[in-house]
Amino acid sequence: METALAGKSVLVTGAGGFIGRAAVEALTEAGAQVTALGRSRAGLAGLPAGTRLVTGDLAGAGAALAGQEILVNLAYDVRASGAVNLAAFDRLLAATEAAGVRRIVHASSIVVYDAWPDADCTEGGSMDRPGGSAYRQAKIAMERRLMAGALPAAILQPTIVWGPGSSLWTDGFAEALLAGGVVLPEPEGLCNGVFVADVAQAVVRAAALHDLGRERFIISGPAPFAWSALLQGYAQILGRGEVRRVPVAELQRTLGPRPAEGGDSAPSAAARISALARRAIGHKRFEALVRMAKRRLKPDGMMVPDHHLLEEFSGRGVCHIDNARTRLGYAPDYDLARGLKASEVYLRGLVR
Repeated sequence: METALAGKSVLVTGAGGFIGRAAVEALTEAGAQVTALGRSRAGLAGLPAGTRLVTGDLAGAGAALAGQEILVNLAYDVRASGAVNLAAFDRLLAATEAAGVRRIVHASSIVVYDAWPDADCTEGGSMDRPGGSAYRQAKIAMERRLMAGALPAAILQPTIVWGPGSSLWTDGFAEALLAGGVVLPEPEGLCNGVFVADVAQAVVRAAALHDLGRERFIISGPAPFAWSALLQGYAQILGRGEVRRVPVAELQRTLGPRPAEGGDSAPSAAARISALARRAIGHKRFEALVRMAKRRLKPDGMMVPDHHLLEEFSGRGVCHIDNARTRLGYAPDYDLARGLKASEVYLRGLVR
């Protein structure tokens, strides 16, 4: 990988995000000359020395694409609608082709598959089920554009990406445990977790694959594990937090009918204010303030899953990574134990 990427120019969008930062570091270690595109200078702070920093959104990515050989697209604005994200992707794709970029590594998601999370998933699975979140539908549309396009494209489909900085699967659970605990259904399902460093490995391998076509790759960890094992691992590091089990039927009765999905509304005023605050004071500082406020509001609270999280907690499907192993040489390094060990310092820093 180091030989294949040495001196290659790579633009990473969403470089200031959770996966983006890990990808920039891994690409730099592999010898690539990385340009990092992010929404603010504060969000890009702390990236490896030698990284070229460019601020702006995808609408301004055209200038940053000049002279780039590889695009690693990790950007998705969760505060904007699916339609807005898809339109930004279309502009990016057109600019990529116009700039003469040779290949795209694009971050999609395991949620595109109809089988997720209740049944096993492979790259041959269907994506035809209507509905679902606007995020899911936007990701499906992006994949289809890439598969029908002219450029070589590696579409990475990560599962549950966890590790230091994961807003829900690590930070959110840690905050819930510090405030009281997390409720799991009984029986619980499997967590197809993948540690963030392994996703970064997949990005590097996809960027370096010499005979890339237009291909999809499910990216997950060495093996699924119980959700309780992840949560109890967090609780042990944090020194507090209860993992409580409640019969799934009882949780379903409490939640009531599942709300209709498929809407694609614009972000709320609170989301717009949040986006402005993150740009003004920096993502990390903003998240720290949010965590502090949540603890004060819920000192003894338990995180009870909503419909979406209950579905994740109950799913028994296994996400198969055979294709990524064979084509990319992908070999996930982080099982649950090693991932928890790598998260210890970060998690202990959340305890106040």
